[in-house]
Amino acid sequence: MFKMEEIAKTAKEAIAEILKDKDWKLIVINHLNYSAATVITEDVNRNGCYKSETHNPKTHPWVRRIQDTIKDIRKDLSA
Repeated sequence: MFKMEEIAKTAKEAIAEILKDKDWKLIVINHLNYSAATVITEDVNRNGCYKSETHNPKTHPWVRRIQDTIKDIRKDLSA
């Protein structure tokens, strides 16, 4: 997480330097921000210092078989 903050800080400084003393249209500024966010995300994900919260560890086959058996038994009991 600490590296992500450093990368975001560097990107913020770079954007500020690019936008300094120039008259930019809002659409160009939005594209610049979007591009920076995309690059930050790719860099962080490639380096492996950030893992998505939706990442589910793969369950073992024997656990899935037991869970499927339990589901089948519950289905039969409810019928």
